[in-house]
Amino acid sequence: MGAKRKTSVPVNRSYAKKVQADPSGATGTVAGGLILSLRTAGLFTVGDQVAPCAILWTDLERQWESVLSDLRALIPELFVLGNYNPQERTGPAIWLRCVEARVIEPSLPQGQIPVLYLPGISKQQLRAVEEFPAELHPLAELQFRGTVWAHPNGRDWTPFEFLSSPHGGLELDVAKDAATAEALLRAMSALLKEPIGDLRGQRLDSEFFNALLAPDLPNQILRWMNAPAQTKAKKAANEWKAFCDECVANYQFHPDKDGELRAAQLLGRREREWAKVWKRFTEAAQRYPGVAELLERAAPSGGGMLAFDRDAWPTLNAEAELDLAAALKELKQRRPDEAAARIQELEREHRDRRTWVWYELGRSQFARALEHLSLLATLVETPLAAASVDELGELYARTGWEADAAALAALDCCTAAEHEQPVCSAVRALYLHWLDDSARNLQNLKKAQPSSMQSRLGSVEAADGRVILFADGLRFDVGRKLSAKLKESGFQVDSTWNWAPVPSVTATAKPYVSPVAHLLNGGSADNEFAVTISETGQRLTHERFQALLAANGVQVLVTHAKGEPGKGAWAEAGSLDKRGHGEGWKLAKHITQEVQDLAGRIRGLLSAGWREVVVVTDHGWLLMPEGFPKVELPKFLAEHRWGRCAAMKETAATNLPVVPWTWNPAVNIASPPGVGCFKAGTEYVHGGISLQELVVPRLVVKAASGSAGQPKISEVKWVGMRCRVTIEATLPGLKADVRSRPADAG
Repeated sequence: MGAKRKTSVPVNRSYAKKVQADPSGATGTVAGGLILSLRTAGLFTVGDQVAPCAILWTDLERQWESVLSDLRALIPELFVLGNYNPQERTGPAIWLRCVEARVIEPSLPQGQIPVLYLPGISKQQLRAVEEFPAELHPLAELQFRGTVWAHPNGRDWTPFEFLSSPHGGLELDVAKDAATAEALLRAMSALLKEPIGDLRGQRLDSEFFNALLAPDLPNQILRWMNAPAQTKAKKAANEWKAFCDECVANYQFHPDKDGELRAAQLLGRREREWAKVWKRFTEAAQRYPGVAELLERAAPSGGGMLAFDRDAWPTLNAEAELDLAAALKELKQRRPDEAAARIQELEREHRDRRTWVWYELGRSQFARALEHLSLLATLVETPLAAASVDELGELYARTGWEADAAALAALDCCTAAEHEQPVCSAVRALYLHWLDDSARNLQNLKKAQPSSMQSRLGSVEAADGRVILFADGLRFDVGRKLSAKLKESGFQVDSTWNWAPVPSVTATAKPYVSPVAHLLNGGSADNEFAVTISETGQRLTHERFQALLAANGVQVLVTHAKGEPGKGAWAEAGSLDKRGHGEGWKLAKHITQEVQDLAGRIRGLLSAGWREVVVVTDHGWLLMPEGFPKVELPKFLAEHRWGRCAAMKETAATNLPVVPWTWNPAVNIASPPGVGCFKAGTEYVHGGISLQELVVPRLVVKAASGSAGQPKISEVKWVGMRCRVTIEATLPGLKADVRSRPADAG
């Protein structure tokens, strides 16, 4: 008989309503979330299942035991394994069995599923029936007729896991350090009363949990200012009176009589004890959005602001941002040298605002962008120039790429639509002329040295233990960012640079760096820069490329596959080029995520046992808000024409820069002069002759020396007097040394 389709059977509605109902008033709090999760464990489908006889709550380490007194009042169906005390709903295993059978008092209403809390017992122990102590035998069979409230991974729910897990927990941001773990357990009772909505978006660390236990007055004042009515409503009458008395005694201010606007005025002035409140606010301003709004409303008007520190008032910062935005827009009308001088002037005027709290809150994006624009203005003072093509390439790989990185960083500061026009105008004013001059210098050198710009590294051979990771459009500056990210993670990274083949487009350059490059030939001028397979004469497509790799003993690792480290492999990752063609200059806003994704893929491959990952790419690119200058090329002169390259007809002549196709020197490739483009309005483009398009990175990434297979302690947990140590990459003969102080061997 086939299994029933549970999706067609309705969930027991009466019990589902009881799950949602919360007469305790804890709805929306951590306690309410806990109650809902417990009761949800008892849901069942009508006609397919019977109701569980009990919900078993196992807790080997007794981490929930400290809040039982709080939970008894909120969960009337909660019963606890322990010494016999029916008034406290506590008793031995046989008593809990009788409660479940409803043969003794207190008797549960029909349809109410009892929750049986079992301190000192884990789910795994419950299943080991043969090893179960005799006095607990009455509970053993309940696991078969009931259900266990447990983490989806099968382990007991701990407070930390329940708060942080996205799988059945509250999905809060809880720090993982030991100090936070201890503070969390101490603050459990107070934490149960906290609204879940207030905790979202916060970093719950030891400081936060300690503040719940012993709240200091500055913190209490800020929490009240952040939500005055709600904070007062949560306090008992005596607690509120005590709070008001403390405010009067220490801050010469009464919350009820003076109100939150007066508090904001005093906070902004930061006199005497209020300086401590301000310091606490700046340390975690993101926790108090209501305070920022109060400071906006309470700001002194007119010249009154000059009597106080300017950085305290968000209105002043907002006015400065508007002034800076107008100044950046105006740069579009200036010459590059004038724009650079004006940027440095603005930097001197606004740089101090990057130390204000409003900068940390994301309210100073123009000041943030100005830091990168100031660097860009310095870097583009002189175009890149050298005596030879290779010297120019080396200069770009050494320092020239920093200008590209600064431009991307400035554009990345556009987090809202109102940021875009001012920042884009500034980037274009500073960057376009430098890009164009640098590209013309390279083009002139190439014309004078026709045989230059040869590949310095060639293709990469497939070797045992090596993955060749192809990242489409990994421009040199982005490659440097990837290298830095990997080094931060402890990997060995050897990086160098290479000339990309011409034209710098995927169809030409991707097969050029592959381990099957020797099996390919160039095609004709009308082949759209695609190569052909030497043996068959077929045009190389993605599917044929993968088949050719596999036929020559190279593993093809698709998506997130790890493969077999015993022989060489080819993998592809990243979407820089796809995003650039789709989003134009807004690619800059995705660079950090793309780098993180590539680093993650490399980390995964090395963790799977690969000896090294060689990162290769096909080309770089040019990026410019509002597009590049339009260059005309009559269609009848070219077989086909892309943004930065065109395959010329055999009899065609042009004054544009022309170079031979790397795969077939008989085909001439025309490129616009400087950073011109054959298509108007294009913001992201590649295929031409410029340093950004043709100087590409190559990275060889290995695990840190001595780290491969090195034993590592992943978890230490005390259970009573027993210390359990979990170790990754174990070796024979390992011993764990337990010390009260790390450096004290005694």
